Amino acid sequence: MFRILPEVRTLIAVRIVAVTTLLVVVLIVQFTTDQLLPINYLYLVAGLTYALTIGYLVVGSLVPDRTLNLSVQIAGDLFVETLLVYFTGGLDSPFSFLYLVSIITASMLLYRRGGLLTASACVILYAGLGDLLYYGIIPVPEQGLFSMTPFSSFRLYLNMATNFAGFYATALLTSFVSEKLRETSIELDANRRNLAQLKVLNDNVIASIPSGLLTVAPTGVISFANPSACEILACPAVELVGRPLADLALFPEEDWERLRDAMLTRRVIRGETENYLRGGEPVTIGYAVTPLNTLDGQPAGISIIFQDLTDVKRLEDQLRLKDRMAAVGELSAGIAHEIRNPLAAIAGSVQVLKKSERLTPQEQRLMSIILKESDRLNKSIQDFLQFVRPSERRALEFDVVASLSETLDLLSNSLELGAEHAIERSLDPPKFVIVGDPDQIRQVFWNIARNAIQAMPLGGFLRVTTATEEDGIRIVFSDSGRGMADHEQRALFQPFRTNFPTGTGLGMAISFRIVQEHGGRIDVDSAPDRGTAIAVTLPRVPTTRT
Repeated sequence: MFRILPEVRTLIAVRIVAVTTLLVVVLIVQFTTDQLLPINYLYLVAGLTYALTIGYLVVGSLVPDRTLNLSVQIAGDLFVETLLVYFTGGLDSPFSFLYLVSIITASMLLYRRGGLLTASACVILYAGLGDLLYYGIIPVPEQGLFSMTPFSSFRLYLNMATNFAGFYATALLTSFVSEKLRETSIELDANRRNLAQLKVLNDNVIASIPSGLLTVAPTGVISFANPSACEILACPAVELVGRPLADLALFPEEDWERLRDAMLTRRVIRGETENYLRGGEPVTIGYAVTPLNTLDGQPAGISIIFQDLTDVKRLEDQLRLKDRMAAVGELSAGIAHEIRNPLAAIAGSVQVLKKSERLTPQEQRLMSIILKESDRLNKSIQDFLQFVRPSERRALEFDVVASLSETLDLLSNSLELGAEHAIERSLDPPKFVIVGDPDQIRQVFWNIARNAIQAMPLGGFLRVTTATEEDGIRIVFSDSGRGMADHEQRALFQPFRTNFPTGTGLGMAISFRIVQEHGGRIDVDSAPDRGTAIAVTLPRVPTTRT
C-alpha cells in the first residue's frame, strides 16, 4: 500500500465537496417546492461520482504514479460531465462549462501536454454527443429541467467550433501560466535552498568564530549576540538581546561619543577596556566598532567585535618580564664580576693588614668587620651569579607531591612559622611523577610558601592544594595575608623587588625562572586585604626550556 499523493487527495476532496454541495442545494430546492422536479438524473450523477471517488482512492493507494492517478480522475470527471450535459439539454446545457474546469485542472496539474489531451478528449466527447443527438442515434432525455432546441447543421457546427476553440484556447493559456508558475516555483525552491544553505553557513561562521559579536540598533539596544559573546561576557543570549548596550559597561563613558560618531561617520573604532568585571573577576576586553548600514546606505546601528585579552596581556607581561630579566642578568653579571675582583683584592689586603702587630684592638675589630662584610657581600654576589647563570638542570623522575609534602613538613618545623600560623594541605592525587630537577622544584615550593608566611606577620593560614590538569599538575598556595596591588603583582617576579624588609628580591625571580625552565607557568591572583593565591603548573614531561 502506498500513501495517496497530496495533489490526488486534494482533487478528490474538492470534487466531493462540490458534488455534495450541489446535491444539498438540489434537495433543499426539491423539498421547498410543491411541484416534484424531474432531477433524478442528478442523483444518478452524484451517486456515480461517489462510486468513482471510491475507485480513485483504491487506485491512489495501490498505484504511486502521480500522472496516472490524475489522468484517471480527469477521465472520470469528463465522463460524468458528459452525462450531466446530456441530461441537461445537450448542446444547450448550461453545464458545458464544466469541460473548461477539467481542462484548467489538467493544465495546472499535468501542464501543457495534459491540458491539450484533455481538451482533445472534451472535443471528442462534446462533438460525439452533439452528433448522436442531432442525428437521433440516441434519444433526447424525456425528463429534464432543460430542453434541447432543434439545431440546423450550420448552427450545430458553429456551436462545436466555438466550444472547440474555447477548449484549446483555455488549455494553451492555462498550461502556459502553469508552466511559468512551475518554473518560478522551481527557481523559488532553488533560491530558498541556496538561501537556507547560506543562512546555515553564516550561522556556522558566526557561531564558530572565537571573537564575540554584538549588533546594536540605532536606539542603543542589543539586537544579536553570538555564542562567543555570551561566553566572554558570561551572560546568556536571552539576557543580552533587547538589553541597552550601556548597561553592560563594556566601554568607558568617554568612549560613548566616539561610538556615536562611528554610526554617523562610518569609521572603525578600536580600543580596550581594562578591569571589565566578569562574574566579579576583572578581565581585559579588546574591541572594534563598525557601523552597520541598510541596503540604501542609511545607518542601521553598529556591530561590535571583541575578544578577551586577559591571557594575551598576561603573556605580554611575562614576555616583558623575561626580556627585562635577561637584560638585567647580562648587565648585572658583568658588573658582579667587576665588583668581585676588587672585592677579593680588598679582602686579601685587609687580611694582610690584620696580621700587623702594631694595630690597636679597635683597629683589629674594624678589620674583622671589613672581612665579615666582605664575605657577606661575596656570598650575595655568588648567589646573584647563580641566579643569572644557573647551574645545569637535572632531569630525573620524582614524585612532586612527595617533594611538596616534605617541604611543607620542613616549613612547619622551622622558625619561620609562628604559633599564630597554620598550614592546611589537600594533596590529591597523593602521588604524581614528573621529570625535572627535584632540588630546584623544592626550592620553588620553599620560596613561595615562605613568602606566604611572611605576608601574614600577624598570623593566618596557608592552604596548599593540588589537582591534575591535562598532562600535568597544578599546585596552588593560598594565604590569608595582606594581598598585593596590581603594581606589586607586576613586580613580583622581577629581581631585587621585594615587599618584605628582610628580603633580597631574588626568591620569586628564581622560582619564576625554574618553573619556566621546566615548561610550566606561574599564575597570581591577589587583591589588597584579600590574600594571595599563587598557582604553579608543571607538566609531566617538560617541553620547553627558556
